[in-house]
Amino acid sequence: MLNKYIFALALLLPIFSVSAAKFEEGTHYVEIEGELTKKKQVTEFFSFYCPACFRQEPFMNNLKASLPSDVTFKKNHVDGMPGRELAIEQLLTNALIAANYLKVGDKVIPAIFNTIHVDKSSFNNIDDVKRLFTNNGVNGDKFDKVFSSFGVNAQAKKMQKNTQQLRDQGFSAVPTLIVNGKYKPVTKSLKSVDEYKALVLFLLEKA
Repeated sequence: MLNKYIFALALLLPIFSVSAAKFEEGTHYVEIEGELTKKKQVTEFFSFYCPACFRQEPFMNNLKASLPSDVTFKKNHVDGMPGRELAIEQLLTNALIAANYLKVGDKVIPAIFNTIHVDKSSFNNIDDVKRLFTNNGVNGDKFDKVFSSFGVNAQAKKMQKNTQQLRDQGFSAVPTLIVNGKYKPVTKSLKSVDEYKALVLFLLEKA
């Protein structure tokens, strides 16, 4: 029993040492324009069409699972990626929001990524999107009602506004994390996944 305890403690030590590291503004993170959120949150700006976003999806899921219970993790789909059809991107933005409304995000989000990056297939219209939802257990009529609802369209417009605000400040790369609506990690300064997580936790506590 004691050996198991020592082993578990040893696994935690590297993370603890990283979390205790000193992070500096300008080196490890930058402060962006905008209001500090009232509640703690991490927002991932990403595109389903982005290969790096697809590769980092396991990390994002792991990060989300490791966040304190009082922190909200949000995904903000980015439209207007180079070489992509805007109307289809917007369909996928609505698909992300609808999936969250219908509580099937854990199935639909990886299914969209896999369709594009693993199957090398494409979405050409809303019927393709609806088929993906129904293949993942969503009733077709329920999909129709939610997908075109006021709530979904309002959230889509909010995501577009969030994206434009970042782009206006010169930040267009994806995936990008924004913490508490105010802080952007500088990933090129980070040496490990644990350091990335520790930085996010550090930024969540900044006033």
